[in-house]
Amino acid sequence: MTVRRRIMLLIVGTGLVSGFLFSGVVFYELVEQSFRLLDSMLEEEAYKVIELLKHEKGQPNLHIDDGYWIVIYDRQSSKVIFRSNLADFVRLPSVKPNSAVTIRDVVVNDASGKSKVEAFRLRAFPIFLGDKDYIVQVGRSLGKVEEEIRELVWGIPLGLIFSVLILILISHFVTGKILKPIGQMKDLARDISEKNLEQRLPVNEQGDEFNELALTINQMLDRLQYSFMRQRNFLFDTSHELKTPLATIRLAIGEICSSDIDSLSPSIRDNLLRLNHQVLRMERLVKDLLDMSSLETLSGLDLKPVHLTELLSALIEDYQLLSDARSITMEVNLPENLWVKGDEEKLRRAFSNLLDNAIKYNEDGGQIAIRAEREVAETVVIIENTGPGVPEEDLPKVFDQFYRVEKSRSLDYGGSGLGLPIVKRIVELHRGKVDIESKPGVRTRVIVRLPGYNAR
Repeated sequence: MTVRRRIMLLIVGTGLVSGFLFSGVVFYELVEQSFRLLDSMLEEEAYKVIELLKHEKGQPNLHIDDGYWIVIYDRQSSKVIFRSNLADFVRLPSVKPNSAVTIRDVVVNDASGKSKVEAFRLRAFPIFLGDKDYIVQVGRSLGKVEEEIRELVWGIPLGLIFSVLILILISHFVTGKILKPIGQMKDLARDISEKNLEQRLPVNEQGDEFNELALTINQMLDRLQYSFMRQRNFLFDTSHELKTPLATIRLAIGEICSSDIDSLSPSIRDNLLRLNHQVLRMERLVKDLLDMSSLETLSGLDLKPVHLTELLSALIEDYQLLSDARSITMEVNLPENLWVKGDEEKLRRAFSNLLDNAIKYNEDGGQIAIRAEREVAETVVIIENTGPGVPEEDLPKVFDQFYRVEKSRSLDYGGSGLGLPIVKRIVELHRGKVDIESKPGVRTRVIVRLPGYNAR
């Protein structure tokens, strides 16, 4: 679950719980307020009836609201001196003076003989009038109150649902505003790599947590850039310093092998030949390191038209002797006039590495297929070879620096683990893409895609 959804759930959950508690309090207060208002109306009606009784000089023929159930007793004699019309149809029990009760499931029979069940609120008031002491019992149906309560019961959940929808919209907007700096940091951080470590996250002047996070990330990038630059300079300087002594050693060994090798004992001769082989391997490694270091410092190339057909044909001719030595057949299918925009020297290095791998990691008597084609917006070069192939789990790593699929086999062939990373970097500098596919024991296919170019 994303952070945005968590914050939204927290906001909506908190709002829902708060709304539920507030609605409960409001519901309770509204219900109590309805009963208090009804009790007040009953008390007002009781004193109103007594006033009418006073003006009527004790005569019981009073005209009152038919909605009230009223019975008046003489407290001394317990004689009923007045009964309202509603009291003739509804029988309610007597209640103690100064008390209020709610009576439910009361059967009400109207003048037409129809009956219905209702609830009544009933109060009793002791009232003195002159020398008379009365008990006035006043009641009223709870129909309207219960109707209002039912409206509350439906209205509050609907209000809560509406509030939740509003909260979801508000929380979505609020979390978007809150997390917007995080999204910007994520997009910028995604674009930062070893090729552009100089980029930094923007720092605002608000001094909030996001600002502190951006400062922390920038400090981390400073340390990474410093470490990366030191590592790259170390590799470049070390490779450059090793180049001259290795060349001197190779020339000295070559001179010994060409003049006095026959006079040496077999063991010394074998050791000398192995030493010569290792020196050549170290020279290739140093050259690869220098090439990789120089390529990493480049941010772009001076691209010029390159006749790709001629470049590939020349490379194939150069490697023909190596393939023939192992009885490896080459199948070539190149268009006659295929051009791309690029750096000819670097493209030659990239395709030379690929052809070298296709022969080196092939089987005796195997096959190599080289073909190129022009598509709508790009030029595609495919180099395919038979051989042991690359395991599926190793495919995502073959373009990593110093990564070798089979360490022992790579050592036998003098592999440095920099051939394919150099190819990838060169292709990227040409704004292209390189992919590798492999079926172990069947074939390996490298696909190079370069931006299309039509030379006219």
